[in-house]
Amino acid sequence: MFSSARSAQPSSLLRYPRRFKLVAIVAVLLFAAALVVATLAAWRQENLTQSLREDTAWVVYKLDRDAVQLLNHLLAVTREPLSPRAHEELNLRFELLYSRITLLNDGEVSNLMQQIDAARELLGQIQKQLDVLDILFEPYAVVDQLPVAALEDELQALTRLTERLVIAINGYLAESATEERAQLSLLYKLLMTLIVGMSLAAFLVIAFLVREMRESTAIRRNQEQLGRQLEVTAKQAQAANQAKSDFLAMVSHEIRTPLNGVIGMSELLRESASPAQVKDYAYTIHDSANQLLAMINEILDFSKIEAGHLTLETSPTELKPLVDSVVVLFAPRAKMKGLTLSVNVDVLVPTWVLVDAGRLRQILLNLIANAIKFTDYGDVSVRVSSTVEQLLFEVSDTGCGLSEQQQQRLFEPFQQADASVARRFGGTGLGLAICKRLSEAMQGRLGVKSQLGQGSTFWCELPLVAADPGARPLPSSPNRDFTGTTLLLVEDNAVNRKVARGLLARLGCEVIWAENGRDALPMAQSQQVHLIFMDIQLPDIDGLTVTQRLREQGGWLASVPIIAMTAGGAEDDRQRCLAAGMDDYITKPLSLSALTNVLAQHLAPQLSTTTDSPPLRAQALAVSPPFTEEQSLLNSDTLSMLKTMLGEASMAQLIMLYHQQVSDYSAQLTACLAATPLTSERTQQVVRLAHQLRGESLSMGAERLAELAKQLEILAETQRATAKQLDEAFSTLRLAAAHTHSALERWSREHLSG
Repeated sequence: MFSSARSAQPSSLLRYPRRFKLVAIVAVLLFAAALVVATLAAWRQENLTQSLREDTAWVVYKLDRDAVQLLNHLLAVTREPLSPRAHEELNLRFELLYSRITLLNDGEVSNLMQQIDAARELLGQIQKQLDVLDILFEPYAVVDQLPVAALEDELQALTRLTERLVIAINGYLAESATEERAQLSLLYKLLMTLIVGMSLAAFLVIAFLVREMRESTAIRRNQEQLGRQLEVTAKQAQAANQAKSDFLAMVSHEIRTPLNGVIGMSELLRESASPAQVKDYAYTIHDSANQLLAMINEILDFSKIEAGHLTLETSPTELKPLVDSVVVLFAPRAKMKGLTLSVNVDVLVPTWVLVDAGRLRQILLNLIANAIKFTDYGDVSVRVSSTVEQLLFEVSDTGCGLSEQQQQRLFEPFQQADASVARRFGGTGLGLAICKRLSEAMQGRLGVKSQLGQGSTFWCELPLVAADPGARPLPSSPNRDFTGTTLLLVEDNAVNRKVARGLLARLGCEVIWAENGRDALPMAQSQQVHLIFMDIQLPDIDGLTVTQRLREQGGWLASVPIIAMTAGGAEDDRQRCLAAGMDDYITKPLSLSALTNVLAQHLAPQLSTTTDSPPLRAQALAVSPPFTEEQSLLNSDTLSMLKTMLGEASMAQLIMLYHQQVSDYSAQLTACLAATPLTSERTQQVVRLAHQLRGESLSMGAERLAELAKQLEILAETQRATAKQLDEAFSTLRLAAAHTHSALERWSREHLSG
């Protein structure tokens, strides 16, 4: 993350242990020693071969000399009569000569002689000649007179053979010397090559070691740098964590304030009160709900921006009416504080511009609201001007102003000017952060000019794109009376069916229902309806598949609005529903307002003849009330609404049915989780049962049990979840189910008669 890939991977040599390096060095040394020993052995063998050649040449030479000397001695002693002593001396010399040939025929000398063709042939002839002489040289005791003439002839023939043998041996030695000199020259060249190679290898080793040292130094330096960066990152993470902790604490406080107004005024409304008090209570509830809604919208907007899901919808917009419509909203508040609120739109500003009107309105609402909030006396002015390329909005006030330090962190999320501002004026600290990101998304800028105690001027600069005038009809108010409308409700859960049927009946709708997808298909074909509410997770065929099959039928089923109705709420679920052919997406728990909006949007072309505008597709969002600090099991508002819609008798039956359903789900989940091993089919069944329990619990206001069912559903969908984790989650869910049962019984005794 903070260093290059090369720095992140250590040198290959550095990864080897010392033992491996030591073994490698020993192996190299042993190899070098083996080469030395082999060289010495070869050198010794060469010396022995050379010595053998010299010995052979010496023996051949002595053979030739002895033959010549024997001939000369024979010629010398035969000039006079041969004495017995001279006779014996000749025999002795011949024996000595014969012994020479024996040396040539034995041992390594014989092997060398056999390798020389000429020497081998001459040696055979000499042997034959010596055998002839051996017969002629008889001892004195046998013959008293040698055949001198014959001996002389034979000895002369022998000397010629020995002379030729000496010449052959010398020629062989000369050729061997020439070959050895050629081999020695080749060895010298090879040696020089090896020396050059060894020098190059030594240079490479040195270069490798230098490179290793440099890499080690670079790695150490990168590690030190990485350590410093990690310290900075850790500090930033700690600061971000602290900021979010402060934000959660602040949001918790800010949420409680409007909730206190809603709950407190609702309790007072349940008691007897005069019409003036009722009006005051209703106004307080409405104002508190708007504050809570604004806060939730800020959090959702910021989450959407941070996730990169922000989309802009630019269209021709008449600028002055937009600014006036924003300012007029704050006129009562400014008048209440005694402030002068003014608007000035420069005449050079184009009447129509191309801009995202909703996002621009959001920026102006936040800037003007802040200006009025932080100004106790004086005035707040809104100015709009333009240049050739830019459109400039300025909101100035005469409030407390900002220091340079406060300005530096003002546009960061979860930040306000200081703690005293948060305590005095409240707020999440997200408004300006959202405005800044919105302006940047529209290729603009947002900033502030301020001095402490002298007021502030917030400015927003956007690209100026003039547009042609356009006209769009204003949306009409949602119709709350849907008498005569026939709806098909596909819902497998009995509690959810009863809640949905009661709410839709309150709106005047006639509801037919199906428990599963197989029943819904023939029911939709046999009776035409105005709209279909479709649960996504059904026991036999999922709602997406049912929708696709209905669309494939053609006719009125190809265009009838089909609304997904489920306990889920993820963005990918909505995309899957729309891709399957559904028209919209509504989440549980259901409310009259959410159902009214959906019906008004998708039934308007069918029920109204005064407008030709197509229905708007929008997601109906239902926000569950937050848990209290004690994580309450039941949402009393949901139960009260069900009691009002259904009546006490139906409510009592609904609670009994819910108890039975929870018991059935618990038994089925116990059976699924008891199976070992837990197959994928069983796991999917756990997911389905947990999802159904979650939706049913949300409809009954059992929000704690619904949350635990959601956790079990998510855990079962995780492929790496262990059986132990599933058992622990299910144990917690069963305990919560028991507490929920007791809480519902207690609520029934307190709120239902009989």
